[in-house]
Amino acid sequence: METKLILQDEFLWERIQGFSLDASDADFPFSKKLAKDENWSLDFANRAIEEYKKFVYLCCILPHGASPSKVVDKVWHMHLIYTQNYWEEFCPNILKRTLHHHPSKGGDHEERKHMNWFSGTLKSYREIFHCEAPLEIWSGYEKDKKTNNWWKKLRLIPLFTVFLMLSSCLGEMISTSISIFLSIIGIFSFGLLVSAISNNSGQNKKDDGASCGGSSCSGGGSCGGGCGGGCGGCGGCGG
Repeated sequence: METKLILQDEFLWERIQGFSLDASDADFPFSKKLAKDENWSLDFANRAIEEYKKFVYLCCILPHGASPSKVVDKVWHMHLIYTQNYWEEFCPNILKRTLHHHPSKGGDHEERKHMNWFSGTLKSYREIFHCEAPLEIWSGYEKDKKTNNWWKKLRLIPLFTVFLMLSSCLGEMISTSISIFLSIIGIFSFGLLVSAISNNSGQNKKDDGASCGGSSCSGGGSCGGGCGGGCGGCGGCGG
């Protein structure tokens, strides 16, 4: 058994229901343009139009108006583009009043106000039409807000990634610098070791020459002058 709608202005509702946004003589009517522009199926576009009519009705009968979902708002925006249809036919003849679109001013206060306003709209929808608003068209504002918060958190990931990359690059630079420094120390130490071995080898040769009982060293003149200039000081004047 179909539940009968309990309406506060049945005549207004009948006028809204009987009004078609599609012009009878249009080859590309409102519904098809809406479906094409929003990438919707024609069936979904027509259902969105029906929910838009319910929203408009709520705007007229509720003391503080109503707040649309994103889908309903897209239908409203397109209807506003059809200025003659909206301002010269729909508002004066069907609604018998003006219905202005008031965009959000932005900011946290405005966002909280619209969130509460939207929740009140869904509550009134249930009370007036005795059914839940279809989720595929009336997606909850609270759900959208949570999604936006998660998206804001996800936007921090690229920054964190850049930080890690910079940290990694800095770590690699430090590691490379330390490796180069240790390599230089190693090469220098190896050079000192080679020099020390060479000095020890030269000293051993000198000792062997002094122990010889040959006559060239016993004379003192030629040996003393030669060894004193080069062989006796390998560690200090080896250059």
